Amino acid sequence: MIHGQKNGQGSLSWLAQKFNWTDGCIAVTNAEMDEIWELVKAGTPIEIFP
Repeated sequence: MIHGQKNGQGSLSWLAQKFNWTDGCIAVTNAEMDEIWELVKAGTPIEIFP
């Protein structure tokens, strides 16, 4: 998944991003997640390459 911080914890993103808290997901800031939602239609396939 691609996700931002948990609701109500956006102010802690600077701290969380210093650790591996994603459990395999792609983590972005809440502001970046808002931008992704505006630019990408729901259901768009996403490919992740190593």
